[in-house]
Amino acid sequence: MTRYNSMEVEVIKLGLYNIEALGLSSKEVLEQSVVWLREKYETTGDARYLDKAVWHIYAYLEMGYPYESGKEKFQAVLDALGEKEEDVFPKRSWGSKKVPLKKMRINQLLGKWNPGLHSMKISDAVEDIIEKARNRQIGEYTYHCGKVIKQDGENTLWENTCKLYVRDEEVVFHNVNRGKYYILAE
Repeated sequence: MTRYNSMEVEVIKLGLYNIEALGLSSKEVLEQSVVWLREKYETTGDARYLDKAVWHIYAYLEMGYPYESGKEKFQAVLDALGEKEEDVFPKRSWGSKKVPLKKMRINQLLGKWNPGLHSMKISDAVEDIIEKARNRQIGEYTYHCGKVIKQDGENTLWENTCKLYVRDEEVVFHNVNRGKYYILAE
């Protein structure tokens, strides 16, 4: 039985759009949501909460986070459903998008870079990302190129907008325009 619902999963991912800008981790928010939904099921007995929890797990995986990080929390949902991990989340389609801190790989994440309209040259952006990630320079950093698509006060979205979130526990690269997340690792 397939429990995947692409529309619901996309809605969850859209709800998390740019949540890191608030200082929250999308990974932690999704894990906490799964726990909350399971607890709601336990108090109400309504299995729809478990379906919603599974959709949150799918969103977690599609955003590039490794299943193993939330396995204990996810297993509690699967146990309540009487399902096995390999049946609900087949390994073939879920792999975290861990990206090594190599110049070529970071360059690929940044994508096409406009030579005239940019926050910095692509080679400088690649070096900056690697340095901040390796040295764990905690913070949020924006890299962009191209024309401005939308501006609201201090917030701006360019044709190619990427954000780097450096935290104690992990470094997350977010390609805002594509809605893709990657964990950067040595």
